[in-house]
Amino acid sequence: MLRKILILILFAVNTAFAVKIKHADHSDFYRVVLETGKPVSFEEIPFLDTKIFVLSLNTNSKKMNKKILKRKYVKSLDIIYNGETTKFVFEVSNKIKGYKIYTLNNPYRIVIDFLKKKTPRKTVQTSKDPIYQIIMNYEIKEKKIPEDFSGVKKVIVIDPGHGGKDPGAIANGLWEKDVNLKIAKKLKEILEKDPRFRVYLTRNSDRFITLYNRTVFAIKKNADLFISIHCNSSPTRTESGTYVYTLNLRGARSKIARLVEKRENRAVMNYIKVSTNPVVNRIMADLAISTTMTEGRNFAYYLKKHLKNITDFKDVDSANFAVLKTPGIPSVLIEVLYLTDPVDAQLLKSEDFIEKFSFGVYNAVVDYFYRE
Repeated sequence: MLRKILILILFAVNTAFAVKIKHADHSDFYRVVLETGKPVSFEEIPFLDTKIFVLSLNTNSKKMNKKILKRKYVKSLDIIYNGETTKFVFEVSNKIKGYKIYTLNNPYRIVIDFLKKKTPRKTVQTSKDPIYQIIMNYEIKEKKIPEDFSGVKKVIVIDPGHGGKDPGAIANGLWEKDVNLKIAKKLKEILEKDPRFRVYLTRNSDRFITLYNRTVFAIKKNADLFISIHCNSSPTRTESGTYVYTLNLRGARSKIARLVEKRENRAVMNYIKVSTNPVVNRIMADLAISTTMTEGRNFAYYLKKHLKNITDFKDVDSANFAVLKTPGIPSVLIEVLYLTDPVDAQLLKSEDFIEKFSFGVYNAVVDYFYRE
């Protein structure tokens, strides 16, 4: 589903002036101030995600220092330089319910007050299911997450790679499409025991789905996170271990990533049309894909943190996978292990390993959304 991004595009007469970023925490709002020193005009243009907005200033200054903001309220601030413009890309957390924006003079400032959310508490009935108890006991004890969660559920889309006429890799008595589905179902089972998540599979049986339709499915479900599950293969049968890939529109950074990219990348997703103005559509698509890349990398490092003690975690890399082109949705592709390696193949046949690996991914999801 298309979500709304607030885009604030500002035009200035002079193309080079300093911008100072300031911030302050108040009881009911979190304030961010851009001090330009010179008046600028601005307008609001709706887009995909209410948690993200962009200030585009007509300045080519590349000497600005990014101010460290409170991640509790502003999860990230990216500064993108593009010719004669500088874009400030804000992503706010779920603790923010809205904003107010206005200007002040002497000196000229653009003030953004992010309004803090006050969520009423509500009791959630617990389950006697042992998996549920394992998850919730761990979260309450280690992460200090209250059992009476009453917030908006995070939507997770899990994508079991291949399927149907596309078997993926075949080695050591394993078909990749079957292993991918088995791991995806276990991860879904674990995530759904946590009341904070709503989970969907792009396929729940042995059927073929195009890469384009997998990304469209995630968009229609209004996904907050997209996880594509795969198993790796190597013609030399000497490679092993776990890799996590995020989107990089420039292609892969390493030889291994390029090999995997060639095997997986068979389709290209069209940009979403949000306006009759083609320039606006291009800007919106670029910004949304930028969010996909940035937040995908953030989530990938949480995966590394929680999987490195469960599996032989090799690296976080990037590649131009079509299945990761989910505009505005943080996305990763996990190559769990190598089917072509005999030791890895035995692990992929183990119910115990699949459960432990899935719990590792679950804990990374929790850290990503609910980190302090």
